[in-house]
Amino acid sequence: MKKITLCATLIALFFMTSCQKENTQEESKAMSKEEKENWQTANLDAKFATSQKKVTAYLFSTSEMATLVKTPNIKEVRFLLGYADNTIQISIIGVDKSGKELGIVNPTILKESNYQEKLSRLSALSISETEMRSPVVEEHLLLPKDALAGIEAWQEKLKSVSDLNAITSYEGSRFCYFSLEADVVAAMVDHEDIVNIGLFLGLNPKDKVTTILIGLDKNNAVKEFAQGITGGINIAVSIFDGVRPCPPYGSCKSH
Repeated sequence: MKKITLCATLIALFFMTSCQKENTQEESKAMSKEEKENWQTANLDAKFATSQKKVTAYLFSTSEMATLVKTPNIKEVRFLLGYADNTIQISIIGVDKSGKELGIVNPTILKESNYQEKLSRLSALSISETEMRSPVVEEHLLLPKDALAGIEAWQEKLKSVSDLNAITSYEGSRFCYFSLEADVVAAMVDHEDIVNIGLFLGLNPKDKVTTILIGLDKNNAVKEFAQGITGGINIAVSIFDGVRPCPPYGSCKSH
């Protein structure tokens, strides 16, 4: 009887350990100056690709992001890039019109090996054509299928370990951050039931790396709702891009 109980316990522990390996979340600390500098000179080789492939997304708490964008005088959010443990690190800061930093949010790094099923859901989703949006929010709106294509293109680059230095740089200088109007993030956090803003890396139409922001639910799946008379149209709540890389927009010296 004791042997049976012991075997059952070991089996349970095995499955618990397996699940933990498939889905982990790692708290990220404030990015150091050294990590920012390391990103500029990092060798994006097979070792990097192997490590980066394990990163599903960078999760930013909706409540923390709401506090950030509601800070007086914040005009823009910037996604700062760093490098540690052969992996890209990302922090979000809010700045005023002069570029002065007024707040920061650090992510939880999601590593979920079977996330592709959740991600592929994007191919079946649309965007709302009735929702009222400001021109700046409309400008950054991304179709779900385009978001999926961009994310998968980045994943393919990691698998093939090809052109990684070229797609993360502008005229030989590596991107140091991406920027986005604070109003766009404010529009995301206004939606109910979005628990995290998932920042995914992807490729844009120019074959350069970019940031893709997706509203996620409590299970880190794409937040969606049904629309239409019969509820037959599935709508992604919030998907936006962060299209302005530095360089060429802005100055890396400011961070």
